Amino acid sequence: MKSRRALVGAAVVLTVALVVVSVRYVDPFPPRRITLATGQPGGSYDAFGREYQRLLRREGLDVDLQETAGSLENLERLLAGRVDIAFVQGGTSPLVSDPDGRLRGMAAVYREPLWIFYRGPAVTDGLASLATRRVSIGAPGSGTEAVARMLLGQLGLPTSGDHVERLTSAETRRRLEEGTLDVGFFISSYRDQHVSALLRRPDVRLLSFTREHAFARNFQFLSPIRVTEGLLDLRNDLPREETTLMAPAALLVCRATLHPRVVEQVLAVARAVHAPGSLLDPPRAFPTREGVDLPLHVAADSFLQSGESFLSRVLPYWALRWVVQLRVILLPLLAVWVPLFKILPWVLRWRGNRIVERHYALLREAEAAIIDASDPAALRAGIARVEGLRAQLEQLARRLPLQHQRDVYHCRVHVSLVLAEARDRLRRLERVAAG
Repeated sequence: MKSRRALVGAAVVLTVALVVVSVRYVDPFPPRRITLATGQPGGSYDAFGREYQRLLRREGLDVDLQETAGSLENLERLLAGRVDIAFVQGGTSPLVSDPDGRLRGMAAVYREPLWIFYRGPAVTDGLASLATRRVSIGAPGSGTEAVARMLLGQLGLPTSGDHVERLTSAETRRRLEEGTLDVGFFISSYRDQHVSALLRRPDVRLLSFTREHAFARNFQFLSPIRVTEGLLDLRNDLPREETTLMAPAALLVCRATLHPRVVEQVLAVARAVHAPGSLLDPPRAFPTREGVDLPLHVAADSFLQSGESFLSRVLPYWALRWVVQLRVILLPLLAVWVPLFKILPWVLRWRGNRIVERHYALLREAEAAIIDASDPAALRAGIARVEGLRAQLEQLARRLPLQHQRDVYHCRVHVSLVLAEARDRLRRLERVAAG
């Protein structure tokens, strides 16, 4: 029937429109691949990025790694949309402009100390006596450079000049080992290959902070870490004496538009990597919201409070992608077709009744014309109308569903009744006319 085809056609168009709207605006599909900005080659961000990449690939999420100068460059790449997630040093996000709120914090994942290595005799007055020597404050765009400038500036020490260089971690290490550099700033994990190598050198010393609580109050993204003698390497007794370091937290930062399921999956991997703790971080301390200096992503906030969602907990990421895709498609289908299947029988019944009623109306008009006929010619015209109506009903009986057949056959009986009476009257009129 035309009405049924029209109704189904409208439902199909509406379903397609709802699916398009759902895909475009409501809940896009979780991506199959993301990009993670790490840091300088050989650094802790680089090492953890590779570990994340390995674990996420196992779950069905491919990760492209981008090596960078460090935190500030990572933030700029996030703002430019060139990466999805980045390792960022705590305390550096206020240094970039984000008026539109395009950045979101995910979690702090571990503490990365500030290591200040220097050559020469031991110092007792902290940075003051080191800042005038040949010093590397970190590579341009790195978090190391940002923190070094903050500390030196707060102490009234120079942050530029012929004696201040901006070198990568690898270059700083090489120059310290060669003796062509006096002081080098590093912010990284104790597992960092450059930090480990310098700790082992007898001609290079590690600066211990003496006013750690004052620094922590003035720079709230820094917290003191007491590294006892031999903690990092018992066999080689590293460090060789108890040392106090200042440490920002290493953060995971993402774009605000990152899919919630990706956020959950990455944080689940971060928990697997960092929750066991380390020589400097206690077990189950990370990942955490403490130390995150950006608004939390909604999915990260939920994860850190309640853990993974049910689907993320029971399904690997590749299966979760299919579930989300099916949901985006099925919800519009259910929204349109469930009500349609409820209303369609009623519409069909109403439509069938209307058709039968229309034929009854035509029968009544034809019967009235037959009753008013006063001569055989007019009566024959009325009979022809009724015979045409009977032919229509025969075709209708083949088209309408079974629930309407009773009404159709009733109408056909009544048509036959009117037709029989009309023919009987026609015979009488013809006899009278022949008379």
